[in-house]
This record gives sequence, structure tokens and C-alpha cells, in this order.
Amino acid sequence: MTDPDRDAVIARYCAEPTVERRNDVVDAYRELCARGARKFKRAHNDRADLEQVAALGLIKAVERYRPELQTPFQAYAWIVIVGELMHYVRDFERIVRAPRALLALERPYIRAWDAFIAAYQREPTTAEVAAVLGVAPETIVELRTFRRVEHISLPEPESADGPERVDLLADVTVGVALEERVALILALEELGERERTVVLGTFAAGLTQAEIGARLGVSQSHVSKLLAKALGKLGRRVAYG
Repeated sequence: MTDPDRDAVIARYCAEPTVERRNDVVDAYRELCARGARKFKRAHNDRADLEQVAALGLIKAVERYRPELQTPFQAYAWIVIVGELMHYVRDFERIVRAPRALLALERPYIRAWDAFIAAYQREPTTAEVAAVLGVAPETIVELRTFRRVEHISLPEPESADGPERVDLLADVTVGVALEERVALILALEELGERERTVVLGTFAAGLTQAEIGARLGVSQSHVSKLLAKALGKLGRRVAYG
């Protein structure tokens, strides 16, 4: 089915929201469910179960969609689907469950890491960052292991796979309304690849500027400049639409 055909299907449902027309929309966009299931498939979960969870997200997207917001339905549906899958995987199938004390330490760890680099122009050792936070080095090792497991991968620089860029904004726990997240995603698409990776890495994945710099092959100070530039662009885009 072509994009214009699928647009017509969602338009018919919005004009007359019957169960039959809702099911037509689900059939038209079912490929998103399969795609989401592939993305979240792990050794410990079942693809069929993931597709069912994704289908529930798609149904919710259809029923909640508001055409007057002029948000592309596919972008909206993808966020809802990914959000459902993230909730399912994290709450019911997550193997690693970090202690609450470890979770509480994550943000101070990020701040301490960035502050150390700014002061000494190098990354701290495990012992050094542990001393700053007043914890044992073993706790820092455990925290780093947890962060590697928990954080969803950022989009690779220069990647052409567009829809995955929204994944890190799909989690409902961020406290931002879904429509606002969609608007932010559309604004992010106007950034360069590196600027977008810096923004997502900082605010969605909770990475330090040093970690982002290592990924991009640039210095921490350059990441800081990229972030400032990107935030300026986003601010203008969101303010003026």
C-alpha cells in the first residue's frame, strides 16, 4: 500500500471512527508492529508476544490520533508503538534490575564525570570518580555495567535509518506530552547528524559529554559547542513552528 493510500485510510477513520475503519488503519500500518518487534527482540523474549504488544500500541495510536495537530500519523504511531514495547521490555522482561541506590547515583555520576573533565582536561579513573561521589570503586564499576545494559543505542552518525531516531523519546516516563514529543522529533530532523546525536545522547540517553565525544571522535569541548548550537536551533524551531 502506498503512502497516499494509507493517508486515505487514516483520513476515513478520522471522518467516521468505526471499529471496522480502525482495523483498516491497523492493517495498513501493521508493518510498524513487525518492525518494532524486530527491534526489541532479545534471546529472552518472544517475537510473537512483541508483535502483539506493538499491535496494542498501534490501536492506541489510531484511537488517540488528532488530525488537527497536523502530526504525520506514521511518526505518531511509531512513538506509541515503541513506547509500548519499551514499557513491556523494561517492566516485565528486563534481566538486570539495578538497586534503587544505584539508580539514584547515575545523575551525580554524570555531573561528576563532566566536571572532572572540565577541570583536568582528561577522563577520571574509576577511583577518582568514586572519591568524588564518596562511594567504593566497585560501585562505579557496577554503575557503568548497568548503564551499558540499560541505555538504548543512539543512532549512528550519518545513518540513513530515520525512524529509529525517535526511539529515545518514546518513553512516557520523561514527562512530556506525546504531541510535544512528536513536535520535538520533527524539529530534531532539521538538525545535522552530529547535532542530533549530541542532543539525544545528552537528554535522552543520559550520556556524559565525554562519552558522546568518544562515540563521535571529537573532544568534550567540541561536544559542548555542538550542543549549544543544536539547542539554539531547536529553540527557534519550536518557538516559531
